[in-house]
Amino acid sequence: MRKISPEERRVMRRSYAEKIMETVRTKGFITLTIQDLARLMGISRASLYNFFASKEDIILEVTEIYIEYLKRSNDFISNPRYPYSQRLPSVFEQAAFSAVYASEIYLNELKITCPSLYERKLELSNERISALHAFYENGMIDGDFNLLNPALIVAQDDAALGKILNSSFLSDENMPLEDSMYGYYKIMKHRTFASASLKATKDPYIDKVVATIVGQLTKDHSAELQKNS
Repeated sequence: MRKISPEERRVMRRSYAEKIMETVRTKGFITLTIQDLARLMGISRASLYNFFASKEDIILEVTEIYIEYLKRSNDFISNPRYPYSQRLPSVFEQAAFSAVYASEIYLNELKITCPSLYERKLELSNERISALHAFYENGMIDGDFNLLNPALIVAQDDAALGKILNSSFLSDENMPLEDSMYGYYKIMKHRTFASASLKATKDPYIDKVVATIVGQLTKDHSAELQKNS
């Protein structure tokens, strides 16, 4: 077997960790064995140990994926160089992925088994809330946003997207995932922008965001169905 470079190893670690995220978020990880994790990754137990030192190391990589995403999205949402119309779709994307991947079972098990990692995750989540409050407050100061309570805005989005993406809501309402994403973003847009700043044309940035959300969640769901078949 040829020697794997550090960069290749890093990329492959990330790729294997991504394969178990759907299971971790929906079923947790405490009861999963190394053999279970290897099966979910599609590799042998021996191959798994070429990339991960332990089960805790695997959960570390899974958590780092979410932490790195939060850091990137927080930085973008907080960057005044970009217009609010470009940043709001990222606020929407962040709320959607937070609702999905920061599941209650995953966070509870992380708190029990890896308290220091849980604290890092919690710290970034708190930074996310602060960044969102500042985003809405600045938009109101600039006259682009309606005068609303930022804390209530964030709570509404997290609750609504949590219900849409983590329950039987879509099947009960016979609503495709893509339609629900566009529909809720439209609510966010009309709620957020003052009438003078609200553009009647379709937001050019939301298409890519919706495609990313739908593509990722559909891929995760399909992979989970294949593993269980």
